[in-house]
Amino acid sequence: MSLAERIPEMTEKELENLQANAERIIKSGAAKQKEEATSLLPLIAEALIERKKTKLADAAEKKVTRQKEMAEGRARRAASKKAEAEAAAAGGDD
Repeated sequence: MSLAERIPEMTEKELENLQANAERIIKSGAAKQKEEATSLLPLIAEALIERKKTKLADAAEKKVTRQKEMAEGRARRAASKKAEAEAAAAGGDD
């Protein structure tokens, strides 16, 4: 499996390391290494962008879920307080 084929499976940290290595090789590597590194950089950049998009989407989804959970908790507490107030008011009617 070539390095380019492994890019989709790499973590963000692995991609960042690969990008740094490719940039270093472009500056000081042999001609064949420079050619391969040059061809990998756009693939690495695209994969990093996709990782960041996914991370942002996951964070947004998590935020929405958390906000819904908090709203449900507030609604339960409000309903509980209302029921307690009604029970106290009904108890005072004796």
